[in-house]
Amino acid sequence: MFGKTGHFSTFDWRSETILSFFLFLLVLLGFVFPCLGVEHRNLPLYGDIAFSVLLIVGAMSAWGDRRLFVLASLVVSIAMIVRWANWWAPTNTLTIWSAWTGLAAIIMVTALLLWRVFSPGPVTSMRVQGAVAAYLSLGFGWAHAYHIAAILDPGAFAPTGSNLSAVSSWVNYSFGMLTTLGYQGIAPVHAVAHTLGSGEAVTGQLYLAVLVARLVSQQMSTTQTPRN
Repeated sequence: MFGKTGHFSTFDWRSETILSFFLFLLVLLGFVFPCLGVEHRNLPLYGDIAFSVLLIVGAMSAWGDRRLFVLASLVVSIAMIVRWANWWAPTNTLTIWSAWTGLAAIIMVTALLLWRVFSPGPVTSMRVQGAVAAYLSLGFGWAHAYHIAAILDPGAFAPTGSNLSAVSSWVNYSFGMLTTLGYQGIAPVHAVAHTLGSGEAVTGQLYLAVLVARLVSQQMSTTQTPRN
């Protein structure tokens, strides 16, 4: 998966498969399952299982680097342990810690994806898949941030037709902010809620601008490099 220098510049079929599967899970869990109404049948179990599988696959993307893999596995394991502990013995403290550790795990996985995307090397289909997966991961991460704000201050958001306990509601709101299209089902009320929304909108626009510029630069550098 990694070259001898430790960079994400060389890949094998395993890394391709892991990244493709991770992107497939993001699309499946974020868009397909909610449309099918899966989460409404057993919301707590659905959310925990889906989140756990997503984190495990995300941590596996660092398989080729021992230190990164250990770090990612540690962060992911803590998030999963706290989340399942809260499922078996729910308390307000565990609920808050579950949200915070979950956000930390998503940030860790997103960082791994971005390292791959912006590492030296030619622009390949896997790099593009990683860029898309990182973009979707940002949306899931911000959804966690909104959920945390709602836990700490139940009046931070006002539902206008959406169920704030549904995972899909926060995900839809997050991607509405990330793409600057907006989402009518939830209205920010508290100043922190407005700030989070503005921060995500800026993040989404900067990501696309930096991503396109970086990939174009890498592609031009690759094509202009003389071959021996």
